[in-house]
Amino acid sequence: MVRLLDTNVLIDAIRRQSDLLPYSAISIVTVAELKALAAKRNWGYQKRLILEKIVSQIPIFGIEIGLTDVYATVDTYSQGASLSDPLPPGTSARNMGKNDIWIAATALFYDAELLTSDNDFDHLSAIGLRLIKVPLTGKPA
Repeated sequence: MVRLLDTNVLIDAIRRQSDLLPYSAISIVTVAELKALAAKRNWGYQKRLILEKIVSQIPIFGIEIGLTDVYATVDTYSQGASLSDPLPPGTSARNMGKNDIWIAATALFYDAELLTSDNDFDHLSAIGLRLIKVPLTGKPA
């Protein structure tokens, strides 16, 4: 089973300078998020080197045309606008960040488990997203 790592899980691995879990992959969107974060927070040479090492060693899932249909499904479902998959009773529509939609869609498209430390994806289990929650060290990036 492939495990797609959410951006927060990868940031924690960089922070701890730890190895990644076996069978891990990331979305190209995560690579973009990490590079933007490194620039905005002015990461030093060592952290950037770890980032580049990870990016060079882990499979990266790109965006292809079929994934765009899954993106539309995730976004429509999250907004409570899906006619075929309405939100469960008592669940309200939510605005997801666009990058989170891409990451969730990537996990669904590639039939991967999504490892994350946050709750941004919890509502998507109803449409088949498999989540694994992981604890982080808690230090800022």
